[in-house]
Amino acid sequence: MKLTSDQFEASAYIFERANGNKKSEYEEKVIAESGLKNLKPIELQTQIVHGIDNGLYSNSKERVSAYWSLSKIHKTELIPNFKKWLKIELKNENADTVYQLMIALGNLEEPIFNIDRNGSSAFNETELNLRDARKYLEVNE
Repeated sequence: MKLTSDQFEASAYIFERANGNKKSEYEEKVIAESGLKNLKPIELQTQIVHGIDNGLYSNSKERVSAYWSLSKIHKTELIPNFKKWLKIELKNENADTVYQLMIALGNLEEPIFNIDRNGSSAFNETELNLRDARKYLEVNE
């Protein structure tokens, strides 16, 4: 099943709720309207991972949403997936998807950003992000 943008948003809220985060009325409404509320978080995770791996999300904007949603799970078991996708996105020079994967890895305490950086941005630090992602993969493969 290919998820829509709204369903990726709902998935993120479902993952956050599974991690014990209380959801707002708005977030609960998004979940209720998504058609995903009866799926267990692991089922959603599996669907999204398989969708990415099988090329279901050919549009980079869809992949950014997929990676963002998965980043809300906060499971270190996803690190190998994030690394594999980072390598692919770097090869294709997809700066937005690379950045979202960097955020996902950073949220899992992976040393993805150079320690000398004062912050990060998807918009005006593209070259720094690509450099850091390449260096991370060199050291962590």
